[in-house]
Amino acid sequence: MPERPAALLWVIFLAYFTFGMITNILGVVIPEVIKQYQLSLFAAGFLAFAFFLAYGLCSIPTGLLMDRFGARPLVLLGVFLMGLGCLVVSRAGDYLLIVGMIFAVGVGVTIIQTAGNPLIRHLDRLENYHRNLTLTIGFCGIGAFLGPFILAFIRGMGRSWQVLYLVFAAISLVLLLLLATSRFPARATVAGERIRLDQVRKLLLNPIVIAYCLGIFFYVGAEVGTASWIVKFFERVHALPSEVANTGAQSFFRKVFPALPALIVALFWGLQGAGRLVSGAVLNQFGSRRILRLYSFLALACLLVAVFGTTHVTALGFAACGFFTSVLFTLVFSGTINSFAENHGTISGLLCTACLGGALIPPMVGWVGDHFDMRVAMLVPALCFAYVFGLAMIGRAKYE
Repeated sequence: MPERPAALLWVIFLAYFTFGMITNILGVVIPEVIKQYQLSLFAAGFLAFAFFLAYGLCSIPTGLLMDRFGARPLVLLGVFLMGLGCLVVSRAGDYLLIVGMIFAVGVGVTIIQTAGNPLIRHLDRLENYHRNLTLTIGFCGIGAFLGPFILAFIRGMGRSWQVLYLVFAAISLVLLLLLATSRFPARATVAGERIRLDQVRKLLLNPIVIAYCLGIFFYVGAEVGTASWIVKFFERVHALPSEVANTGAQSFFRKVFPALPALIVALFWGLQGAGRLVSGAVLNQFGSRRILRLYSFLALACLLVAVFGTTHVTALGFAACGFFTSVLFTLVFSGTINSFAENHGTISGLLCTACLGGALIPPMVGWVGDHFDMRVAMLVPALCFAYVFGLAMIGRAKYE
């Protein structure tokens, strides 16, 4: 067996921590952008659209390039694009330029994740793969949780939200230097992990692939469509300020601690990460299909409680919804893969492409919010969760 560069694993943990912050910070950045550029909710939703459009456009091409060139050049390219996009966002004064650079950041994150997931397998002993993958998800969740706190600190000190992206750019530069000086394993891709374009059309005619690609589409749309609008929901429905930080507070601690809506966004992502870390024991105890049914129902129920509850009930509902989303993506994904004996790489590419739901659903929520109200708008991600629950109840994917 060739020696595995375990030190690189810690750099990958930092990469996932970084893009966890960058990916999930949009829910508290969007209200800041709305105020700065006087945008409608629909127009502001294009920030999420631009970011997740990258998943839809770049997942399969990245997989093909990974098969040909290996992980190293792609991971370096991904971090470079992520850092460059964040740097330009930190200095940009035009909303369309910000949208374009958020797309570039999304491309970078897509490349890192698509190339990084299989790379983790080759960075340590094979028996440690699931542990390392769990730790990777955990670092991503920690980053997602801390992002709103960092933004609250920046805003509490009287600085622009764009300074946050300068911080992201600096972390990306450190990450790029660490990766450039790290030793990567020799290229090795199992035949079943490769993407085969000649199989795409055949697989797209398969009912299981269609149903579960739609499951990923609607799940990611529901997740992003919920988290992106929590702050504006509190503002429009419960009349809470959309300020990320308590800038009017007297004490330093209160100034830099997130206001309730931003705190709930942090808890949404933080509890999702915590749920992923503890999911192994739950899945072993109750089985994947049963947990998929239970968690998809509870995610939908918690969202509806949040939509129609009082202020504190809404806060608890949104936070709990984040926890119950924790295993939905992985279970829909793994169930699809387990249903086929071959073409796993191609199926994986199609499922990642279906993350396009994260691009299309948030602007739709914003449009409904502009023309009706935010309670009606939040029924859009609720309908998406309802599809996932229906799929869990009657879907024919293999688990046990």
